[in-house]
Amino acid sequence: MRRSALSVAVAGFAGPAQAHAFDAGADAYGQFVEGAAVMLTFPGIVLPLLALGVLLSLWREDGLPKVWPGFLAAQVAGIFGAALVGPVVALIFMALGIVIAAVAALAPSVPKAAAYAFAGLAGVFAMLTAFEGHGLFELPVFTHLGLLFGANLATALAAGIANLSLTRVEAGWMRIGWRVAASWIGAILMLTLAFEVAGPIS
Repeated sequence: MRRSALSVAVAGFAGPAQAHAFDAGADAYGQFVEGAAVMLTFPGIVLPLLALGVLLSLWREDGLPKVWPGFLAAQVAGIFGAALVGPVVALIFMALGIVIAAVAALAPSVPKAAAYAFAGLAGVFAMLTAFEGHGLFELPVFTHLGLLFGANLATALAAGIANLSLTRVEAGWMRIGWRVAASWIGAILMLTLAFEVAGPIS
């Protein structure tokens, strides 16, 4: 946890990152796919969402459905707030992902308040990161829909696969396996954050 706090502090001194660029000439389908692809292929966004999905299924069998209304509302709030933030928000989201992964990997049980708080924060920061550098509703509506779809798909896939395996195999080693998976997500995020803070190697 100390390393996570240090990462957030160091991230504040990082240089500006490139905003996500979108193809203005794409048709509606292309805009949707492009938005979803940002969520599903950018490690700094998809990994924290995967960590959240694992944490929610370790919390309880219906973890994601329980928090989904708040998760969606937080994403909408993130869309409206993205024009007010700078590139450092992407680094903060990665640091948040490390914390989520660490709790999933190490906490004997996840408090209800923590599950709801992590879902809300992840929803907000996923959209702040994806829309950073763009004005409110500057992007096409289908790009917005693609980004929302991608965020929820990544989280639902992780939560669904974890939940299915945990309910089908009730042995203790299965929960341990998912805790190990969460720890690997956290480790990858730590490396990603370190490289982002360090900047390009000249």
